[in-house]
Amino acid sequence: MADERYRFKGVYPALVTPFDESGVNEKQYRNLIEYTLGKGATGLVPCGTTGEFTSMRFEEKVEAIRIACEAARGRVPVVAGTGACYTNEVIKLTKRAAEFGAAAALVVSPYFLKPSTKEIYEHFEKIANASDIPIIVYNIPQVTGVNIDWWVVDGLREIENIVGLKDSSGNLANLTTILVRKPEDFQVMVGHDEVALPALASGCDGAILASANVFPDRYLRMQGALSVGDLRDALVIQRSIQKTVRIFVSRGGGMAVKAALNMMGVEVGQSRPPLHESDVLRYQDIDDLRTCLEDLQLIERGPVTFKMGDGSIISENYPRAKGLVVDEVPDLTLLHGEALVGEGQEVAHVDLVMGVRDGPMKVAVENAGKLVDGFHSTTVIKDIEPTTVFAPTVTITSEKHKRMVFEVAQKAVADAMVRTVTDGVIPEELAPDLIVAANVFVHPNAVNPRRVHINNFRAMRFAVRRAIEKRQSVDEIIARRESARHPFAYNP
Repeated sequence: MADERYRFKGVYPALVTPFDESGVNEKQYRNLIEYTLGKGATGLVPCGTTGEFTSMRFEEKVEAIRIACEAARGRVPVVAGTGACYTNEVIKLTKRAAEFGAAAALVVSPYFLKPSTKEIYEHFEKIANASDIPIIVYNIPQVTGVNIDWWVVDGLREIENIVGLKDSSGNLANLTTILVRKPEDFQVMVGHDEVALPALASGCDGAILASANVFPDRYLRMQGALSVGDLRDALVIQRSIQKTVRIFVSRGGGMAVKAALNMMGVEVGQSRPPLHESDVLRYQDIDDLRTCLEDLQLIERGPVTFKMGDGSIISENYPRAKGLVVDEVPDLTLLHGEALVGEGQEVAHVDLVMGVRDGPMKVAVENAGKLVDGFHSTTVIKDIEPTTVFAPTVTITSEKHKRMVFEVAQKAVADAMVRTVTDGVIPEELAPDLIVAANVFVHPNAVNPRRVHINNFRAMRFAVRRAIEKRQSVDEIIARRESARHPFAYNP
């Protein structure tokens, strides 16, 4: 039966599972665990939703739980994900987890089947009665199809061996009802990253989160601030990670977390089929995620050499996201980059070329202000380096559209170029020697200047980086095209 000494405390990462051809990649898994423990994680959760447990054979789940328990080595508790649709399979896997030394089991309600309240209750009752370790009920209706309402939790917590609930619903009304009704010894953990702050402030005992693979320390600081009544500091922390967390939650879960870890140099491989990045984790999401990680100082910085004829300039502080950045840009004569960002009428598309001032790019400056071969008139943006030539890609249809293009979008492009130099992507000493020419799309019906500015800022920032880093490669575009859920989703 349940060990009454076990109490959930702090933040447990819902570990992603690194895979290789034979199953779980043990070396990468242990390395990930050491990374999270080094960041302060107070426990581990293998084989959860973020760990792609539904794509794992029973033996692979056993292996992942074994590795996690061995790697923890008594330093932190392991709450093993043992959920399955079939009750007896949960019982069997929970027994194996207990043998490895897991402190508790995290059991999701049966998914796909959409069971009744009676069936959910009996499922957990049988598991709890057969288990030698405590059971934590896992509510995640986004994927199971059935919410575990507060009145069901009222009943489940009466079962002797059920000690807690992980709530990943994001439904704060249901969660707070559970919190105000529960007894002191029933533990509740938030599992929805975007509502971590209000959930913890409302009384959750801790958190089991996908984003804790990347920054468990941020949530521990948040909990520390809340424990002394410092809501302001807790809010600052939540705001600092909110955009990153939103990408994790809305863009493929474990897939996005794996992308972040890989960029940080914590290698965890790719998600298993049938999952593909394609349009689930779009080009703009990868670039957004990268810049978020840079802002959180989770991307290593180092030198990148820019070759110019017989000479070279080194950017000593280039954000070197693993797998995206080359050590040397061998030829600055002419580079091309493209980015599509946003949706609807505020969508932004930037198609640019850039290169050294004494190369073919000088023609762009010479022709600024002229109508060349039927194309739109271009303008040189004042007072920024590199010299930046701006041109709209669609006909101006109204005074409002003109303001959106030449005031809002043009300012966004200028801001992005300044930020690019500040970020160390273009070395400050190289900037005077470069010219950038950007063709910018602004929808004629765009109405929200704030979104037009943000999307064009992002698109310009991403397009410059892609030009320098020679992305996207032909191989990457082909791979995305073949896995895309929509025939045009691989477009950059």
